Amino acid sequence: MVTPRINWIPRVASSLRALGPYAAIELLLPGGSLIALTLWAIRHRSQLAARLRRPAAEQPTEEAA
Repeated sequence: MVTPRINWIPRVASSLRALGPYAAIELLLPGGSLIALTLWAIRHRSQLAARLRRPAAEQPTEEAA
């Protein structure tokens, strides 16, 4: 059984593997940050569109204290 303290290591490692190509683009190309951000947005457009289509009633709001 994996303890919760050690469980974060595989999650971080998989996140770094997923972000690796974008980091390489940022470092190697002029304007790489914009290119990498655009490529990431294109690759994740279905998730982004789902968030934008979510009704306002489901989105968390801040209540006045």
